[in-house]
Amino acid sequence: MARKDREETGSRRRRKKSTKKPPAKTPKQKKKSSSTTLAIVVAVVILIWAVFPKEENKGDSSVAVPAIVGILDQIYMGCSVYWYQKGSQNLCTQEIADSLFSSKGNVIKATVVNGEAKNFIATSKHNANRIVLFVDSRGDIFIKAKGCEVNIDSLDIAEVNLEELEAQCSTS
Repeated sequence: MARKDREETGSRRRRKKSTKKPPAKTPKQKKKSSSTTLAIVVAVVILIWAVFPKEENKGDSSVAVPAIVGILDQIYMGCSVYWYQKGSQNLCTQEIADSLFSSKGNVIKATVVNGEAKNFIATSKHNANRIVLFVDSRGDIFIKAKGCEVNIDSLDIAEVNLEELEAQCSTS
């Protein structure tokens, strides 16, 4: 009977609306401004620049002399291979040395003075340092100091002091 009463009065049981909440919206991420990105890039570049050695040290003899010795070794070995392949009667020219080590645009300049196998001489100098080194036909490397020639085999090339070598040279 209760049913009929409800039907007559028009009251029906209402369904409850679902109590589920809509899914939470993810907050929008703020876009980084270009100035923030630029500031981060600049900071990274400055940090990298601070870590690497400075150009000022390139004229220092502890850096320059080992670099020059390496280049002279490279030129001598390249010319030795050239003479082995082509014959010792051929000259190891500046062009051949440049193909082994390009001194153009580099802080170290290398020059072949005499390209004959028996009398070979190549010199090399760092632009920011007055130390001049040369390699002879036997592959020995010397430092020129006021007209004296000092073999680098008797020196610690990382600690070359040209003033001391010149003083020793003038007293000898």
